[in-house]
Amino acid sequence: MEAVIQTSENATKEIFQTHYYKTSYNQLKDAYLTLLEQLNYQVVSIDDNYSEIFAEIPSMTVTATIIEQKPTETSIDFAISAEFFLGSKKKAKNFLIFMYQELAKKFELKGLSLHR
Repeated sequence: MEAVIQTSENATKEIFQTHYYKTSYNQLKDAYLTLLEQLNYQVVSIDDNYSEIFAEIPSMTVTATIIEQKPTETSIDFAISAEFFLGSKKKAKNFLIFMYQELAKKFELKGLSLHR
């Protein structure tokens, strides 16, 4: 069974809302890439023109979109497609929780869905 989860400005649940950090595009991108490496995700492509990073492990793909609103305000959104026999949605949600917790250790969280 496949689960598709996306974060966005207009999400109602906090975990699915766009997260904004007090940092630059390059710093957030580098921190995210380091976390992917720790999780053994394979980075398939990095497109700085579209601010997207596509990564995968068997049975799960993640596209992160990182947008620098201004030099001290950068957002990150995720589109996750997970296909596991059991627990697809839970595995995708756990990925989000892990990323947000780890990014919050490195950067100050400015807020959620700041530009609705």
